[in-house]
Amino acid sequence: MRKYFPLLPLLALAVARAAPADSIELNGVLVSGGRTQVSLANLATGEARWVKVGSKFSGYTVLGYDSAANTATLARDGQPAVGVRLKDAVLLVAPSAPPWSQPTNEQRAAVAENLRQLAAAATQFFAATGADTATLDDLVGPGKLLAALTSAAGESYAALVLRRDTPTLALTTPDGTRITSDGTSTAADGSTITTDGGRIATDGTAYAPDGTLRVTSSTDVAVGPFIPSNASPTTARALLAAGWKYRP
Repeated sequence: MRKYFPLLPLLALAVARAAPADSIELNGVLVSGGRTQVSLANLATGEARWVKVGSKFSGYTVLGYDSAANTATLARDGQPAVGVRLKDAVLLVAPSAPPWSQPTNEQRAAVAENLRQLAAAATQFFAATGADTATLDDLVGPGKLLAALTSAAGESYAALVLRRDTPTLALTTPDGTRITSDGTSTAADGSTITTDGGRIATDGTAYAPDGTLRVTSSTDVAVGPFIPSNASPTTARALLAAGWKYRP
């Protein structure tokens, strides 16, 4: 089970006899699979990354992290060890809109219903004509099995070819969302869109409809401030996966 400990915004570590340009920021702690890593940033160079306990970062060695005291200990050659305590957690502020664009729950349901109606009409058409394929013109229009079909999310059904041996239909909306007649929706990036409008990424990470990390266990913690502006791409991706957001 992966645990995310509260991270803090821009806490500088002042080391004895070190020049101001050598200041190090402690951005957070991650415990996963019994292994502890801390997120550090060097303000002078802009370097920022996750560092395992026992490893070095910008001339410092991470000696350990005391979860009971919320304190990380770092040491530099020839200097005494320094303990840095994490501040109180800052609750994550959910963004006003999720970090993605997709049809609404109602639109996705309407598209799936349109596809089911087409599939049912195609079944009748195949039984009546003996054909193995059908187009929109065969099924929709005055005097046909379906009088009309209304687009719900800007989607087009014109290119659909229905086949006797393919009862499940699918189409892609203008924003890249793939919707099937069985109600499954997949975003352009491969994420599965949940029925409530959230997402499950290809790596299994689950997100709520507002874009925040979906906590699936009482032992998981997903709280923290906004991602520091000087975070490296690697650190930023890790923080995003933990439910953090860029400041609006």
